[in-house]
Amino acid sequence: MSGQQLLFVALSIAVIGLSVVLAVTLLQLRRTIRQLESRLESTLRQAEMTAEDLRRTNATVREILGHVERVTANVALVSDGGKQLRRTLDLASAGVAGIVLPVLGGVSILTAGARTFIETFVNRYSRKEEKEHV
Repeated sequence: MSGQQLLFVALSIAVIGLSVVLAVTLLQLRRTIRQLESRLESTLRQAEMTAEDLRRTNATVREILGHVERVTANVALVSDGGKQLRRTLDLASAGVAGIVLPVLGGVSILTAGARTFIETFVNRYSRKEEKEHV
């Protein structure tokens, strides 16, 4: 065998070896790409499910906030009603203190005076009768 043939055989073996190494590398690269594709698909599904969960949670939070706003409005309405009732009671108590109490005081004075007059009259009349009978 001549040197040139030996060189061609060596180059052919090197090319075949390089082809085998390249084929194995490409197969490994293909498997890695499939694994990455599978993981990426799984990750995207998880992201979609998380986004859907966030949408549901957001809708639930909006409903809760709507309820909280209605409750707040009801509390404000009740507290305003309480303030109006307090004003009404203050006016009524002022009316009682200014009008009814003086009238009741006058009535009690008249009642006490009438009672004293009647007791005095009864006592004097009954004394006169006792003196006449004795």
